Amino acid sequence: MTSQLLLGAFLAVVVAAGSYAFRLLTLGGSLAALLLGIIVFGLGGWQWAVPMLTFFLLSSLLSEYGRSRKEQFDTLFDKSYTRDWAQVASNGSLAGVMILLSTLYPTFDFYPIYLGSLAAVTADTWGTEIGVLTKGGTVSVLSMQTVPPGTSGGMSGQGTLAGLIGALVIAFSGFAWYSDLKTAIIVVLAGVVGSFGDSVLGATLQAQYRCEICGKQTERKTHCGRQTTQVAGVARINNDVINLICSVVGALSAWALLLVV
Repeated sequence: MTSQLLLGAFLAVVVAAGSYAFRLLTLGGSLAALLLGIIVFGLGGWQWAVPMLTFFLLSSLLSEYGRSRKEQFDTLFDKSYTRDWAQVASNGSLAGVMILLSTLYPTFDFYPIYLGSLAAVTADTWGTEIGVLTKGGTVSVLSMQTVPPGTSGGMSGQGTLAGLIGALVIAFSGFAWYSDLKTAIIVVLAGVVGSFGDSVLGATLQAQYRCEICGKQTERKTHCGRQTTQVAGVARINNDVINLICSVVGALSAWALLLVV
C-alpha cells in the first residue's frame, strides 16, 4: 500500500503539473487535481485510475477541437477553457468518494457506480464540446424549440451522439476489471441518463443572465463590462453545481440499474 501511495502521488504530481503547464487547469485546479489524483491513483490503483485519466485526457483534447470556432461562446459560459478547482471538484469529487468508500467497505462493489458517475460527466462534457460546433439543429430539451448552440439545456444530434460515445469510452476503459456485458450496458445507460438530467437541470435550475448592453443570454454575472440581469434559474446554482448533480445522477442510475437488472 505504501509503494502504491508513493506511485500514486508521483503520477498525480505529473498529471497536475502537466495540466498547469499546458493551461488545461488553473493553479487551483491543478492543486485540486493533485489531491484527487493521490486518492484515485494511491488508493484505487490502475483499476480506478485508468477511467479517470481517460475522462480527463480525452476531454481535454476534445476541448482543443475546433478551438477557434468555440471562442465565440467563451463569454456565454460561466467558466473559461482553463478549468479551475470548482470544475475539477464538480466532475471528480464523487468519484473520489467512491474510491474512499471502496477502501472502507471492500466487500461492496462500488466500481460500476464509480464508472456510472464518470460516464455521466464524460457524456455531458463531450456533448457540450461537440454540440457547440453544431450549425443549427440545436433544440431546447424542454420545449424542443430551436435555440442557439451553447444554450443551457440545448441538445443536438451531434452532441447527443458524442455524449453516447463518451459514455461508451468510459465503460470500455474499465472493462478489463469487470468484463461482463451487463455492467457495460449499465454504465453507458447511467452516463446517458446523467447527461440528460444535466440538460434538464441546465434548462430549469441553472442561473441565466441577460446582458443589458448586447442583449445576449449568458451564464455570467457580468458581460460587456456591466452587471447582468438574472432572467431564469436559481442564483446560487451555476454550472459547477449542475455538473456535480450530473455525476450524482449517473452514480445513482448505475446503482439502481444494478439492483433491478
